[in-house]
Amino acid sequence: MEGLNLKLEQYEGPLDLLLSLIQKHKIDIFDIPIAGLTDQYLAYIAEMESYNMELSADFILMASELAFIKSKMLLPVPPEEDPRKPLVDALLEYQRAKLAAEFLGKRSEEYFDRFTKAPDETDASYERFHPAELITEAFNNLAKRLIKTPEQKTELFERLKNQRHFSVEGKIIFVIKFLYDEKKHEFSTLFGSSKSVGELVAVFLALLQLVSGGRVNVIREDREIYLILIRNKEAAG
Repeated sequence: MEGLNLKLEQYEGPLDLLLSLIQKHKIDIFDIPIAGLTDQYLAYIAEMESYNMELSADFILMASELAFIKSKMLLPVPPEEDPRKPLVDALLEYQRAKLAAEFLGKRSEEYFDRFTKAPDETDASYERFHPAELITEAFNNLAKRLIKTPEQKTELFERLKNQRHFSVEGKIIFVIKFLYDEKKHEFSTLFGSSKSVGELVAVFLALLQLVSGGRVNVIREDREIYLILIRNKEAAG
């Protein structure tokens, strides 16, 4: 894969950046050369850092996930499932959403001058949220507190290239044990024993899988976010 020639610009998120890289280099999305794509991604992030551009924890999370996939691809015995599959699925879903947004944007321009019925009033006190989005937002806030200076960000990306990779599967067991008493636990306490950025991200990915699978319930009370383990999965419904 050729060197980084992307025009430096802001992307809506890590999937937007990855999709741009894939389209620029005409990569088959179903057969991604993960090593090359990871290098391109980290090079772009480093370029963002050199210009002191705002960098959210989402980009850090994706960098660690790419490094994790890359390490699994290098195993002498290939895993049963392609480690790239979750990434491919996420990229395809994002691509569909982006195309739909573009289509709706064009349609809204066509009907811009037409009159529409005013929407019915809704209860402003009700706020709808998706658990995965809620904990991702909480993780972003946590990362901002942990990574406060440009030096810390630079050190982070150097570590991501060669650091020890923690098993997400192993961290799933850790999260279940941590929450096993079925009491409410503050979101931030789950990460108290993490000794590196890689471990922090692995714990978050494990939590995300458990939340998506209905094994962990997410509760927001005032400004605090709490986690509760659901031992009987059917109870979650």
